[in-house]
Amino acid sequence: MRTKDEAKEILILETALRLIAQTGLAGLKMADLAREAGVATGTVYIYFADKPALISRLYVYLVRLAWRDLTAGVTESDPVRIQVQKIARNYLNENINRPEFNAFFEQYYRSPFYVETDQTQTAETTALQPIYDVIRRGQAETVIKDLDPDLLVTLVCGLLNEAAKQPLYTGKPFTDADWDATFSVLWDGIKQ
Repeated sequence: MRTKDEAKEILILETALRLIAQTGLAGLKMADLAREAGVATGTVYIYFADKPALISRLYVYLVRLAWRDLTAGVTESDPVRIQVQKIARNYLNENINRPEFNAFFEQYYRSPFYVETDQTQTAETTALQPIYDVIRRGQAETVIKDLDPDLLVTLVCGLLNEAAKQPLYTGKPFTDADWDATFSVLWDGIKQ
């Protein structure tokens, strides 16, 4: 059996992401993916048993990649509001800078490929843990509403996902004033 090369796997995943952005999940063909990645079709199947396995692995890869820097600049000594602000800004920036991630996630969650597995659950939990941690800390300090943390994280992420699309819709960059307004609405929605 051939040894898998991590760089080649990433090349295939990144190529798949680019093709999905062009054709959608349903339009992705393994032969097209192989051609676009510059590898043999059989090579794609060495890494991924089939299209659902590829899509599932792409999801896990993107979750880890998209939210790897979620806590950049956040310190334990920051007040809860500042931690939420920094994490939210990091999340928003990642979504603005890589709109294909958000496009993939939207398609994936609404597709038959979306199947919760231990691997996808672990990736989601690990990636979003910093948001949950600051929400729970804020609740313990009675700074954040005492609601189900899942609901609050959905509120925060949903607002930021939609805000990240504004430059695509309007053709205008996301400004500091836009950020201030967005964070004001976000904070008003979750604070006690």
